[in-house]
Amino acid sequence: MIVFIVDDEPLAVESLKLNISKAIDGDVRIETFTNPENVSEQAQLLHPDIVFLDIEMPGTNGMDLAADIKLHIPGVIIIFVTAYSEYAFKAWELRVDGYLLKPASVEDIAVVLDDIRSKRRIEGMTEPLLKVRCFGRFEVFSGSRPVKFKRSRAQEVLAYLVSARGASVTSGELCGVLWEDSVDILRKKAYLRQYVQALREALEKCNAGDVLRHERDAYSINPALVDCDYYRFLAGESNDAHAYHGEFMSQYSWSEEISAELNWFT
Repeated sequence: MIVFIVDDEPLAVESLKLNISKAIDGDVRIETFTNPENVSEQAQLLHPDIVFLDIEMPGTNGMDLAADIKLHIPGVIIIFVTAYSEYAFKAWELRVDGYLLKPASVEDIAVVLDDIRSKRRIEGMTEPLLKVRCFGRFEVFSGSRPVKFKRSRAQEVLAYLVSARGASVTSGELCGVLWEDSVDILRKKAYLRQYVQALREALEKCNAGDVLRHERDAYSINPALVDCDYYRFLAGESNDAHAYHGEFMSQYSWSEEISAELNWFT
């Protein structure tokens, strides 16, 4: 396991490094950074499993850095460590995996890691249950067979969750994606529950129910259980480097922003 610590305060880095080494069982490589400028580049080279990240650093906003790391490293675990509790809401908006207040004790770190393990199954991951094609039209396969959805909106919900790459998406955000206007949100949330149920039934029918996760008022997928061309492309795998030809989930209008980002990469 590779762990990054990013904080402009050397004493805070050393304290956190010591407590992380005590909180994590097994082999762990801890890389520390007091200058955030080259962190994104090093992340793309080393592919850390977990990044403990300060929010307020000179010249760099930790939230912007977290977003950049997540863009390039699908599935990376981001944990904010900060002295400012008012950042908690913003942290969850960014869909980071954990939030710790300084000084983070061994017990605090162990608790947040245990919570992440239960959600993300970073230990003992199983083989992918679904094969997902994002380039061109969005398609989903179980083995060699297409997954059938009774409702097209159920497939669209899955498409958006796949695009989020394991991050939690609130029901309100999903309603905003499925319906452009904001009228009668209660009715739309009722419809959304029906679509999610149809999605759950379609996944369970092909023994892939564990792909979908639901917690409180938010949904996500377990990216470890999905073989996805988009994820491989972002990871820089050579076999998929030329798989993108300008179309990303082309049947959905909301995908155009992601397509524009991919065009920038290519």
